[in-house]
Amino acid sequence: MKKLLLESFGVTFSLLILLKLGQLFLSPKWEGLLVPTLLLYIPFLILSVQRKPIDFIDHSLRQLGTGLMVFAVSILIVFPPYMLAAHYWMLHVFHFDAFKMAPIRIFFDPLPYQILAVALPEEFYFRGFLQPMMNKIWKPKWHLFGVNLGWGWIVTALVFAFAHSVIQLKWWHFSIFFPALIFGYLKERTGSITAPVLFHAFSNAFMSWFVRNYF
Repeated sequence: MKKLLLESFGVTFSLLILLKLGQLFLSPKWEGLLVPTLLLYIPFLILSVQRKPIDFIDHSLRQLGTGLMVFAVSILIVFPPYMLAAHYWMLHVFHFDAFKMAPIRIFFDPLPYQILAVALPEEFYFRGFLQPMMNKIWKPKWHLFGVNLGWGWIVTALVFAFAHSVIQLKWWHFSIFFPALIFGYLKERTGSITAPVLFHAFSNAFMSWFVRNYF
């Protein structure tokens, strides 16, 4: 267990150092390629060297369909109450004057980038590679909404939120922990990263659009 813990956090720490160095010394053009390159290829190489299967991607149309369905249901469950709470927050905490619908293209335009360059590599690493390692260290003991979860789920979400602050410190980064719990749940629910990738990208694109609705 100790060896596995050191290995998982060692790889994560090394990746964060490389990402930070890239942020400091690379041009923005190349910096944008660093996240998908490192978070996709490094775990892929590690799993290949260890001869472990990449079993967190869809291996059948049925599994793909399950991921798409779970993603759609999750959006319908999570986002209506979230939008109401966020609307109250924008008006009564940030004291924006009113809501005015922003162009819907603000949501759709960044979706391809969010899926391919942000959500896919981040979910490939954190939910596909890291979370299973955490689950081996802390065996899932809780049964929540039909899924077995444990401290590995929690620790992965914490590391994910912390990683964002290492790259660029923002006061609100602590809140990333909460959607990360959803990403982790979706991965365990479906056995694949399809649903968390789509939910992750949808969330990022939605927030880019949502904040433009207030003035």
